[in-house]
Amino acid sequence: MAKSKKGGFFSRSFSLPNSRVRKGQRIERNIEERQEEEEEEIDEKELHNVLRMIKTLAVNAKKDFKKKKVYRYYCEEMIDRWIPDLKRLLRIRSREERRHREEADAQRENDRRETQRELRNFSKGYDNKRNRTDEVAALKNKHEDELVRQKKEHDDAMTALKREHQREMDRLLAEKEKLLTRLSQTAGDKLRENNPNFSDLSDPYRPTKLSEMFSELYDNQWTDAMEILEADRQEKRAVETLLNILMKCFELCKESSESQLSSLRDACCGNVKNDKDNDLVKSAKKAKEMRREMATWTLNESRIYHALWEKLEESFGKDDVEKCKLYIQKCVQCCWFMCVQDPALQLTVWTIGTKMDGYNMKSFTKNGQYVDFSVWPALYLHKDGPLLSKGIVQGTNQATV
Repeated sequence: MAKSKKGGFFSRSFSLPNSRVRKGQRIERNIEERQEEEEEEIDEKELHNVLRMIKTLAVNAKKDFKKKKVYRYYCEEMIDRWIPDLKRLLRIRSREERRHREEADAQRENDRRETQRELRNFSKGYDNKRNRTDEVAALKNKHEDELVRQKKEHDDAMTALKREHQREMDRLLAEKEKLLTRLSQTAGDKLRENNPNFSDLSDPYRPTKLSEMFSELYDNQWTDAMEILEADRQEKRAVETLLNILMKCFELCKESSESQLSSLRDACCGNVKNDKDNDLVKSAKKAKEMRREMATWTLNESRIYHALWEKLEESFGKDDVEKCKLYIQKCVQCCWFMCVQDPALQLTVWTIGTKMDGYNMKSFTKNGQYVDFSVWPALYLHKDGPLLSKGIVQGTNQATV
C-alpha cells in the first residue's frame, strides 16, 4: 500500500467520514415499513462520537508509527470495539446477519399471519356463537312473552271464575240465610204462639228483661217514693199506698191494652165473629204483634199517660200522685209492657194471714210464719205460670191480725 507524502497511510487527506456523511447505506425494508423507518433514524451524536474515536485512534496510530513503527494495538481496538459499533450505527450487516434477519422476519411474518388466521377463526367462531346466543335469547324472550301472556290469560280467567263462584256462593248463602231466618221465624212464631215459656231474644222487653225492670223499680223509684211518703204517715200506710198505686196502674194498663187490641183486631178483620175462621185467627195474631210493636210509641205519643193520671188522681188524690210522680211514670211503663205480652204477665199479692211460702215470697223487715201485709207483688210469666220475681211481704207469727 502506497504512502502519502505527508505521513503515509493515515494521512488527513485519506481521513474517515466526517459529520456530513449521509445516513447509512441502503438496507432492506421489512414488512413493517413504519417500524423499519424508525430504526433507520440514526443518532447523529453517537455516530459522530464513534467517528471521532476512530479518527483519534488513527492519529495516534500515525504518531506511534512514526516513532515506534507499530500500530497494531490501535488497529485491534478499532477492529474489536469501534468498527462493530460503526457498522451497527450504519446498519451494515454481513450476509450471515442478513440471512438470520430475513429468517427472523419471515418467522415473525409467519407468526403474524398465523396469529391473524387464528384471530379470524376465533372471531368467526365467536360471532357464530354470539349469533346463536342472540337467537337463543330471542327465542327465550319470545317464549317467555308467550308464557307471560298465557299465564296472564289463565290468571284472569281464574280470577273471573273465582269472582263468579264467589258471587254465586254469596247469593246462595244469602238465600240460605234468608230461608233459615224465615224458617226460624216461622218455627219461633209457632213455638211462641200461646206458649209464654219461649220468647224472642231480640226483644228488649221480653219477660226476663221486664222482670229486671220490675226489680229495679222496687230498688230505686219505690225507695225514693217511700222516703217521701214516710214524712207524713206510718211505714205500713206508705207501703200500702205504693202497692195500691202499682196494682191500679197494672189494672188500668191491662184494660187499655185489651181495648187497644180489640180496636186493632176490628181494624184488621172487620166485624167477623166466627172464631173458627182462619182469617180471624190470623188477624188476631197480627193485632197482638202490632200492639207489642207499637208499645213504645203508645207510651211516648198517645194520651195514655194523661188518661191513667186522671184515674189515679181520682183514686189516690192529687197530692199523693204528685209526690209519687216519678214512681208512677215508671210503674205505668213497666205495667204497660207487661200487659202487651202474649199472654200478659201476672202480678200477685197475698192477704193477711196467708202462710209464708219461701219459694214465692221473701221477708221485708220481719220474718214469720204468716203474712202481715204485702209490700211488693210477685211477678209470674202468666196466670198460674212460672215465677219471674219473688214478692215481698212483712212476716208475723200470728195467723190473723
